[in-house]
Amino acid sequence: MQTPIARPTAAPLFTMTDATFFGRGLVKFGSIALVVMIVGRVLLTAAVAYWVATHPEPPPPPTAGFGKLPVLNFPVVDEIDKPQAYSLELPEGKFTEFGDRAKVFLMPKAPPNLLADQKVKALAGMYDFKSTPQILDSRTYRWSKSQPIEMNLQMDIQNTTFSLTSNFLSKPELLLNNELPENYEAVSTLKTLLSAADMLPEDVSTNSGKVTFLKAIGGSLQPAVSLSDADFLQVDLNRTLIDETYDFFGPDSNRGVISALLSGNLQGSVGIVELEYHYFPVDYAQMETYPIRTPEQAWSLISAGEGYIANPSTQATAIIRSAKIGYYEDPVEQEYLQPIYVFEGDGGFVGYVSAVDPRYITTPQPLVSN
Repeated sequence: MQTPIARPTAAPLFTMTDATFFGRGLVKFGSIALVVMIVGRVLLTAAVAYWVATHPEPPPPPTAGFGKLPVLNFPVVDEIDKPQAYSLELPEGKFTEFGDRAKVFLMPKAPPNLLADQKVKALAGMYDFKSTPQILDSRTYRWSKSQPIEMNLQMDIQNTTFSLTSNFLSKPELLLNNELPENYEAVSTLKTLLSAADMLPEDVSTNSGKVTFLKAIGGSLQPAVSLSDADFLQVDLNRTLIDETYDFFGPDSNRGVISALLSGNLQGSVGIVELEYHYFPVDYAQMETYPIRTPEQAWSLISAGEGYIANPSTQATAIIRSAKIGYYEDPVEQEYLQPIYVFEGDGGFVGYVSAVDPRYITTPQPLVSN
């Protein structure tokens, strides 16, 4: 019988060694791929963030919802009060960037009030005006008195703005034994008086106020160097800053929307010998944004003599040291609270230029003669 021949056993196609090799490779290259994916995602996220930061979406255009705005009512300035020349010397050699727009606010006009007559008479009584007022027109009353000094109170009974004036400069006795209050007390005196008459607006009540020392020299008031050297105190109140940044400026840059002159020789409300109250309400909720000039454009206007000079320089050449955005506080009713560029410089110089792009300002109509 023939013995069968033994065939060799075939080697396995996939061994444990192969599995180990491929497994290690899979782990190795999988780890590398995972690291690449993580790093790639981080780099991609950073690249996208950088692109977004360096290529932001343009903001929506200014709303300009009030339509064309009226021209600001700057007073006429005599040529003698304008500088002979201008020089721009900014601390950093260039203007601050103010953006391309600014807020404009509605200023609602006071409606006729049937109780206005009673209110203003009560207010006049708080200033010790007891006589019947003189009626100058349908909305303007004037009170007068002669004691303890001559005083006149003229008031618009519709919007309750008023001017209190006196002949205090012709009373040298006011300078004797003159005990002027400290700054805080002077501001507090004015606020207390206004509050008692219900005439301290909310957007003014939190203002810290500004106190200026004044001395009577030759029938006029001049700056004094200190409280002990002063004969009178000027107390000015403005509204609180808009957006905690933008201040208010009137035709006289040295006066607030409420400005009083205090003597330390008179007591009570008569301690205030002069008071200008030209506050008009602002509806801060009714706001639109408008395109504005660049500061360079505003500078070209004021340096060409086309701006308003709120305070002339004591020097022939106005050296401008700063420019900023503010809001113009007109002592006459205005429809809107508008932004202005405020230029300040040596010698006390202060000048204004309307900040709103002139394309959004109503062109004044020329006067037609008969």
